[in-house]
Amino acid sequence: MGKGRLDMLSVAAIAFFAANVLHTLDHQRQGTERLTTEIYVGGSVISILAVVTLVMALRRNPQAPLVATVVGFWTGLGVIASHILPHWSAFSDPYPALHVDALSWVIVLLEIGAAFALGVVGLMKLRHQGRPLAAPHQVT
Repeated sequence: MGKGRLDMLSVAAIAFFAANVLHTLDHQRQGTERLTTEIYVGGSVISILAVVTLVMALRRNPQAPLVATVVGFWTGLGVIASHILPHWSAFSDPYPALHVDALSWVIVLLEIGAAFALGVVGLMKLRHQGRPLAAPHQVT
């Protein structure tokens, strides 16, 4: 691979970052008055992790695949829990109950898809590198 070419992990990280930015902007468009502090904090953590994952992937940091795997799957599940499931906690902002418009649905589903894609690409890269996901147990 050429030095200036993007690998699959970088492409997935760019897509996830872009989807996260769109989701953040869509929250602004919808209005933020209903959002809890927990939603703000959770969304901010996801945005920070999107930036960290992107920078690590673009720099081809050896830990980038592991970070992408964890961030991707964790974010995908977190956004589903927050926006798709019925109200369950202060982390809930359930779109079905809020009757958000089609654009908001497209954007949230795009972020969920990009998050899971990032997780899958990170996992594939980990497996390609032959790195175990957990340290093997040693019997002494």
